[in-house]
Amino acid sequence: MQDSDDRVDPAQESGNEPGVKGTQTLMRALDIMDEVIDGPIRAADLARKLGMSKTTAHRLVQALKSRNYLTVTRDGFALGPKLLQLGVLATEQIDFVRIARPFMELLSERTGFCVFVGKREGDFSRHLDRVTGTQRLRVATAPGDRRPIAETGLGKALLLDEDEATWERLYLLAKDGQASREQIDAFLTEMRAHKARGEVLHDSELGDGVRSIATPVRDAKGQICVAISIASAAHYLTDELRPTLAEQVMRVAQQISAAVGYSGPR
Repeated sequence: MQDSDDRVDPAQESGNEPGVKGTQTLMRALDIMDEVIDGPIRAADLARKLGMSKTTAHRLVQALKSRNYLTVTRDGFALGPKLLQLGVLATEQIDFVRIARPFMELLSERTGFCVFVGKREGDFSRHLDRVTGTQRLRVATAPGDRRPIAETGLGKALLLDEDEATWERLYLLAKDGQASREQIDAFLTEMRAHKARGEVLHDSELGDGVRSIATPVRDAKGQICVAISIASAAHYLTDELRPTLAEQVMRVAQQISAAVGYSGPR
C-alpha cells in the first residue's frame, strides 16, 4: 500500500501530452533551485514547501545532483558546482552598457536630462555611456572619462556600501590630501545621508554649475556593480524637482538591477 505522502496527483504528475508533463517537471526542478538559493534544504522540506510528494522531490533532487546542479551537505541539498560555474560565467558576460542603454534612453526621454552609467575602477569611477538628453545644455562629461571616485555623484553612488574609513580615504584622494577635519566630517555626514536615502544628490565642485542625482545598480549577489545618474545645470535640476526626479532614477536603477539578476534583499 502506498504511503499517503507519496501519492501522486494525476493532474499534476501526468498531463495528457508528453510536452505538458515535461514542462511541469522542468518547472518543478526550477522551483527546487529557487528554494536552494536561500541555503541548504532537505528533500522532505522541499516537498512540503512546494506541495509535491516526497517521492517526486527525491527523484528531482537526485536528477539535479547527478548533473552537478545540486550537491549534498550535512544540512541538505545546496547549490552544486555546475550552478556556481554558470553563475561566474554569466557575471563575466554581462554587458552592463547594453542592458542599461534602453532604460537610460527612456529616463532621458522622460526627464530631458543627460543620463550616465559608470563603474568603479579601484579608487576611480569611469563613465561608460551617456544619453545626451533634449536640453540645450550638454554636460561636458563624456564616455570614457575617469575621475577620482569621491569627486562625482556617480562615483559616490558606487561607494554607498563602503565603510566610513574608506569614504574618508577616497575623499582625501580626491582632494589631493588637502582637506580639514571639518571638511572630512561634512563629507562623511553627507555620505551617511546619501546611504540612508539610497541615492546621491551631488553639486559639482568644479565651478561648472552641474548638479546630478545618482543611484547604484546591484547584481545578483546584491553588490553594487554600476551606477546611473542624471545631470544638468542646477537651475534646471532644482530642489523642488529633486524628489520626483530621484524617484525616477531609483526606479530605473531597480529595473536595471533586476535585468542583471538582482532579486532584492534577502
